[in-house]
Amino acid sequence: SNVKKSKKAVNFTVSGVELIIEETVRAVQNMSKKDIGALIVLSNENLPEGIIESGTVVNASITSQMIEAVFYPKAPLHDGAMVIEGNKIYAAGCFLPLAQSENLPKEMGSRHRAALGVTSVASVTAIVVSEETGIISIVKNGVVKKKYADATDIKEALSDYYWSDLTAES
Repeated sequence: SNVKKSKKAVNFTVSGVELIIEETVRAVQNMSKKDIGALIVLSNENLPEGIIESGTVVNASITSQMIEAVFYPKAPLHDGAMVIEGNKIYAAGCFLPLAQSENLPKEMGSRHRAALGVTSVASVTAIVVSEETGIISIVKNGVVKKKYADATDIKEALSDYYWSDLTAES
């Protein structure tokens, strides 16, 4: 059987991952306070072809400043999704397949639809910050797993990603 371990997961250290999680939580909370919309996809190299190509590869270290800079409302890439792969912000300004479901509540804007869409076609986690309300949602498997997510919830979603999803045999 040609089972391959994710090569990225191998060179993670606990302290490195903890720092990334801390920085990401800080960025998400800062954007939430300022009602800055954001959509972050935690990918393990399993996004449909074309999503990365629709954006810009940035390949940057994960810091709260970098995440916030990308989603700053006047920044050129703020409208699309940011794709995190392992310990890098891999791409930004990516366009995702929107969930077409008719029974989505009115307050679900295109960011939420994109999060529902991408998580139903790929086993990824999405973190959404609403620019209307500042509410943080965590989306997985095409459903909102947690609305009104707080620091603990975000931390948990990121920990699952770094310690389960990424290191899972794919």
